[in-house]
Amino acid sequence: MEKMLRLEQLLANLERHQTKEHVKNAIKEWLLASRAVIDSVIETIEEEKEAPVARKINILDE
Repeated sequence: MEKMLRLEQLLANLERHQTKEHVKNAIKEWLLASRAVIDSVIETIEEEKEAPVARKINILDE
């Protein structure tokens, strides 16, 4: 019976402190941070693909 009371107290505390919302917000923040990192990696890869190419410069007088 004591375990049931402790479980009820735990559930009441979780509800009172809006633990579910905190977890949802934490997951959302983690996903946004992950997306930012992935976007940064993609941009870096794209910049490497578009590396400058040496161009021939004609220095003869025409």
